[in-house]
Amino acid sequence: MSTQLSNANDEEGGEASKSTIIGPLNFTKDSSTDPPTSLVDERTVPCMFCSNTYDFHTPDNGSDQCLAHLYLVHRLVVADVKEIACLPSYCYYWKEKFAHEPVEKYCSSMLLNQLPDGTSSPNEKYFLLSDVEPLDYELRQRLRREKLELVLTRHQFERTDRNFNRGCLYCRDYRAETRPEFVSHLYTKHFLLLGKPEHLVFVDELIEIVQDKLNRLICLFCEKLFKDRPTLKEHMRKKGHKRINPDNHYYDRFFLVNYRLKQKPEYVPIAKRKEESRVFASDSDSDSDWSDWNGEEQTTTCLFCTHAEANVDTLKRHMVAKHTFDFDQTVADMSFYQRVKVVNFIRRQMHIRKCIACGEQCPDYESLCKHLAELNHFRLDKEAGAWDQPEYFFPTYEDDQFLCHLEEVDNERDELSQEEGSIVISESVTASINLDAESLSLENFKL
Repeated sequence: MSTQLSNANDEEGGEASKSTIIGPLNFTKDSSTDPPTSLVDERTVPCMFCSNTYDFHTPDNGSDQCLAHLYLVHRLVVADVKEIACLPSYCYYWKEKFAHEPVEKYCSSMLLNQLPDGTSSPNEKYFLLSDVEPLDYELRQRLRREKLELVLTRHQFERTDRNFNRGCLYCRDYRAETRPEFVSHLYTKHFLLLGKPEHLVFVDELIEIVQDKLNRLICLFCEKLFKDRPTLKEHMRKKGHKRINPDNHYYDRFFLVNYRLKQKPEYVPIAKRKEESRVFASDSDSDSDWSDWNGEEQTTTCLFCTHAEANVDTLKRHMVAKHTFDFDQTVADMSFYQRVKVVNFIRRQMHIRKCIACGEQCPDYESLCKHLAELNHFRLDKEAGAWDQPEYFFPTYEDDQFLCHLEEVDNERDELSQEEGSIVISESVTASINLDAESLSLENFKL
């Protein structure tokens, strides 16, 4: 993960010197462009052999039209097409290959006694493109990884982006800042269920499709056309059709669960298969198998500069060599929560350009580093106690991996284990009993 410490703007320099209260920061590099929604252009996907193009985003199943064209015209069958993570990228790749090399080099040949339209004809030659070919197998594996990485990146962006600012499909004066707020608002206020926000991806396109269908007076669930909007709204309300149809595979690409990497196929009972196919389920998706996904390794950023390492011990050695700061020695006699305060305190001081030892305010980052080096102030003044404040319980940076590597002190573990293994002896309870009330209650149980 590329990391970059957030720098304070010149306009905020004066305010930072007056107050230590700042908003949440992050290590991620600011990006002016949104993450892409597809690996290639899926609106004009070319045929592998001719100049025909197909739109894979239309509800008319452009992918099915493309595959039918390959079979009927070019006599090519793509094996296990449902397992291809990105069919448009697949078509782009093989179009380039077949433009320079014969199809027989990569495809298996078959002889059938009929034409593509079903008419009888002996020894008609067809081609099968499958992952038996090593190049095809490598392509499918690469597309799986690239597609999953794109989906996860886009999903994370849509969950945190606050520049959405879109008006409701029903309310005129409501505008949501984030996509999860928009989807939740549609359900809580208008009972329009698109799915749980944490399960959705490519939300912008999904909303455009829903809005287009409502504008064309088409029911989201049953796809029926109505004469006016009041009739449509009444139909969707009475029939419970204020939701998208989970059995319509056109919507599969909008749900994160459909991108999980699957292991070798195994038999699943019909009842369980139907339960797992519900795209609105919450608990059933928690055991999704992502074991094949080799995600980007998390890195930890130095407390004093932008240097990052995947191994925290290597990072600590960097701080000793570069900044003469031994973190382990500094926090040797501290509890776990005190260590948390130290990390957040140093992060905060470096952000607002203040010395961690004497608290002197510096105009910029370079001046602060020069001050720390010349006065040997790459150290923590434990007696001053400036770091031991409740405000430093809260992380200065979001997703600060340094905090994840802090360990409990041995004596804290011993105290915890002693508490868990202690024996509790109950005290005798002194209570007065009304004998008349007890006798009356016992009479009710006599047979």
